[in-house]
Amino acid sequence: MKIVFFASGCEDYLSDSVLHGLRSLLGSNVVDFPKAERMYRGCPGEVLRRVHGGAMTLYGLLEDIGISRHDVSGRIERGEFDFVIFGDIYRDFGAFVQLVRRLDPRRTALLDGADVESMYPYAGKWWRSPRHWFLPRANRFLYFKRELTPRTLRYRSFLALPGWAAARLVPAWNLRPIAFSIPAEKVVAERPAKLKLFAAHVVDPEVAARVPGSSPAAPFSSETQYYEDLRQSRFGVTTKRSGWDCLRHYELAANACVPCFRDLDRKPSSCAPHGLDSSNCIVYRDYGDLMRQIRAVTDTRYEQLQVAALEWARANTTVERARQLLRAIEPEAALHPALAGAGGSAGNCERSGAVFAQRAK
Repeated sequence: MKIVFFASGCEDYLSDSVLHGLRSLLGSNVVDFPKAERMYRGCPGEVLRRVHGGAMTLYGLLEDIGISRHDVSGRIERGEFDFVIFGDIYRDFGAFVQLVRRLDPRRTALLDGADVESMYPYAGKWWRSPRHWFLPRANRFLYFKRELTPRTLRYRSFLALPGWAAARLVPAWNLRPIAFSIPAEKVVAERPAKLKLFAAHVVDPEVAARVPGSSPAAPFSSETQYYEDLRQSRFGVTTKRSGWDCLRHYELAANACVPCFRDLDRKPSSCAPHGLDSSNCIVYRDYGDLMRQIRAVTDTRYEQLQVAALEWARANTTVERARQLLRAIEPEAALHPALAGAGGSAGNCERSGAVFAQRAK
């Protein structure tokens, strides 16, 4: 199984996490083009310093193995690759536009990790520019959207339809949910001892203002410090930010720190993250609600939440996400030895994708 992966031109947590998972599964059979320098061990410090979020969790992990990136477009045309994946169609649609006539829709996938509900090429960024009006559509290709909501369907009408009418649209057959993921090596093997109530980085300003020693801005300069704080903390606060999905959700759970997610129950079910709910995190409305729920958590209940959060993190590793993606592109790919060893759960993204695909039929 050989894959060419068009890597994002800058850090993108969806594109980069999927690339990490694919390379972990298939090694040199995954060709990242152009080379995603930020993903490799030995990446120059000046490159990593430009990565948003301090280059934590996903970056500088891959072995820099020998890979030929020569004449990628010609090799696609000659059928050298089994799959072609565009890791960041929202930003890097140029490569797709150049190659669209050479692509086999049955073997091509487009990933969209943008923090917006619109998809390529229906957002204002394209329609404000007349030269983009006739861009090739993506309706022949599987399209994996992270911030996938009912409003995404409305964008297919360029927002001409009212919300109630767009809600009745049949989902596009090619549209699938997808989510961030975390490297398996970043998930703790054992539950660590907890020494304090909250992690120091509290992204909810209302809660941060009431919790002594917390900060709404990231207080750590290294991943080691950040992870150590999470491992010492019983709970970690997270919220919807630019989008509902955030790498922080996965970092909390992976360090056996129970997520406290403000307004999670208001998230559309089709939108990432998938599988986080009251069984593995605290869903709260405001500071008062959060503290009432935490005070009611017994030791037994805390252990249940903590174990379930860890299970969720292990079900959402980069390798599991890569397996889910390849099985969605080509169901027969599940016969490949590297994809047959998935964990016991099929994954919430896969279940959401199956529901979405069924509705589209």
